Amino acid sequence: MPKASICFFCIISAIPISSPAAQVYRCVQPDGGISFQQQVCEHQGKRIETGEAQAVWASLRSGEKSLYDQYRKRDKAKLKHKRQIARSQTKPETADDRTCWKKRQQLESVSARLRRGYKASKGNELRRKRDSYEGYLRRFCP
Repeated sequence: MPKASICFFCIISAIPISSPAAQVYRCVQPDGGISFQQQVCEHQGKRIETGEAQAVWASLRSGEKSLYDQYRKRDKAKLKHKRQIARSQTKPETADDRTCWKKRQQLESVSARLRRGYKASKGNELRRKRDSYEGYLRRFCP
């Protein structure tokens, strides 16, 4: 097949083709519930006319546009404020000596309990705590 016909086919396939109105059925289920589907109902139901879908963008009216712009400005201001708060509350990458000592003590306590023995129901919790303490010490303590 020549390249020109392949290009033509690609261009034609990219152009949207208007489709007829979609068929929608309102179905009453055996339990009394209502569902909407594109296939004919098995039990009780009827076809709903939906009309043709609009494929064009309707621009906003002047009052709607100004309200939309106000909302966007407000949302941007809220987001900016949240980011400023998050920046001001950033935690240091190193913990103080007291906290590191406490985490080491907690890790040693959990490790001793794992070595000593434990009930099967406590095993996952103890291993999770051990992993958490080790991760904290690796990240924040020298």
